[in-house]
Amino acid sequence: MIQDLLHPAIAPRPSLNRGRLAVLGLGYVGRPLALGAAAAGYEVIGYDPAPAARAVTSAAHRPGRGSSRASADPAVLAGADTWLICVPTPLDARGRPDLAAVRAALGVAARGLKPGALVCLVSTCQPGATNGLCRSVLEEAGWRIGRDVFLAVSPERENPGPHALATSSIPRLLGATDDASLRRALAFWRHIVDRVEVVASPEIAECAKLLENTYRLVNIALMDELHAAFTALGVATRDVVAAAATKPFGFAPFWPGLGAGGHCIPVDPAFLQMEAARAGAPSVLLAKAMARNRGRVARVMRQISARLGDDLEGKRVLVAGVTYKPDVADLRAAAPVRLLRALQGGRADLAWHDPVIGAAPKALSAMPRSAALTMPDGARPDAIILGTPHRAFDMVAITRAAPLLFDPFGILPAGLGVIVV
Repeated sequence: MIQDLLHPAIAPRPSLNRGRLAVLGLGYVGRPLALGAAAAGYEVIGYDPAPAARAVTSAAHRPGRGSSRASADPAVLAGADTWLICVPTPLDARGRPDLAAVRAALGVAARGLKPGALVCLVSTCQPGATNGLCRSVLEEAGWRIGRDVFLAVSPERENPGPHALATSSIPRLLGATDDASLRRALAFWRHIVDRVEVVASPEIAECAKLLENTYRLVNIALMDELHAAFTALGVATRDVVAAAATKPFGFAPFWPGLGAGGHCIPVDPAFLQMEAARAGAPSVLLAKAMARNRGRVARVMRQISARLGDDLEGKRVLVAGVTYKPDVADLRAAAPVRLLRALQGGRADLAWHDPVIGAAPKALSAMPRSAALTMPDGARPDAIILGTPHRAFDMVAITRAAPLLFDPFGILPAGLGVIVV
């Protein structure tokens, strides 16, 4: 029974001969899993249509280890022993979860499976996706779950950045549709990571993943509100948080910013809220936190406009840092990008500067880029907005680069012209 496997002392460590692993999706989740599995002895074949994703995944076979290679041809995956679904799960234009990539990846797997293979959902999905969408696609292809093939879920827990933990050191949640699938999935994951946390159902694993990022979004929204309150009181928010963080229990620090961005925090709570609403129990608190996060850029814009005289037309404004988090060249749902678009709509003479980004991405191709803390023509900006506090920035130099500095993070050295927003 599944309950017999919940305690690690009860579950024997399996002896699984290394086999072929298919990783569908070679982004920030699939790539480290592919390389980690190759290091653990698997023959890994990654599938991704994007050439850039495939380019950094191949690793030659080394004695005592496996190998990895990448392809844009799904046919080369056929016959793999284990299939990991690691494709993106964004929101669509109406803010609803979009599982089109998951469905497509499952279709590829269903056509290439062999008897005894394991399919494991790693992409973040709504509760019920494993027993719903995944099961239905595989069963429609004629496979019997728990008998012909096996099905499990182990949601991703990656945290991209220069200080990211090794994939093998991050505990994996694991839920499965039946006992046979659970044993098969345990046999795989225990070769890849140091610690596997078995839960009693796929839905628990799915909900736990969503709770992790919902917890963060709600606390980010709380900090946004309190940042406004502390600033109005003349108290430095970061000093308040740092003081509270000295408590060794019952408190986790969250810091002010321009709003949560990236691939998870603004997205995952919508998956949970969708299913909660469908069950007749939507979260009022979560809805307000999501709305608060969406509205952060607009509130900052109002303060900027007021300080610049309400008319932005012709004002030279530079946004320093445009990625969704410090030191990571990723623009997905990045609040500074939304800020740039708002400035553009206000007809400001805008530019952006970011030492973390290489070639200008498509999302910013129509906006002037500056190589320094000046406008592209070398002129001094009328205002600089700190969009992302990269470590590469000299914060003191930023305070000297323009007469007005707008700081959503409360991180710039206090001084003439620094406005905490």
